[in-house]
Amino acid sequence: MSQSARIYRPDLPEDDFEWALPVDPDDFETIQTLPQRTVGSVWRPIRMALIKEDEGAPVMRRADMPWLGRHVLVLRDEAIEVVGPLLRPHGELLPLVCDYARLMLFSAPLIAGVLDEERSKTVRFRAGGIMSLTEPVFRVEALGSSQVFKLAEMPRGSLYLRAELVEAILATGMTSGTNFKAVFEG
Repeated sequence: MSQSARIYRPDLPEDDFEWALPVDPDDFETIQTLPQRTVGSVWRPIRMALIKEDEGAPVMRRADMPWLGRHVLVLRDEAIEVVGPLLRPHGELLPLVCDYARLMLFSAPLIAGVLDEERSKTVRFRAGGIMSLTEPVFRVEALGSSQVFKLAEMPRGSLYLRAELVEAILATGMTSGTNFKAVFEG
């Protein structure tokens, strides 16, 4: 089996690392719709807060890749310099505004035809659209040379990365705050 056939998505680590969240709740919508944005169009950096404490829990540790969700990657300080060049050829790195750290958000392109809807296990809305993927099956050949992508059928869904890119990112040692979970092998 080719390693290029293994697909991952970002995953929340079990350890307590800080999160990066928009200060203005309306900016969640901006982040959710990033894949539909025209690459290179004017970007207004979003103000973010690093969440370091959760009520009743120990103080969260500093993260190189603070968690925001499965749909994007956030890079902090040194990870921008080390992981950023690995991601840049495959999407956009967009600056964020934060009082306590330099942060960037990675947005990947939408790719149509990658999801094998017939073989994937899905949860659907009543109107038929895909709500969530419980067991995705991908047509890897539809990716061409793309190493990271979002599904055109689910633009607000997870970010997906090929094994080669995940291995290169993990090799940097700059992934604290974000894990990667294999979701497809074929």
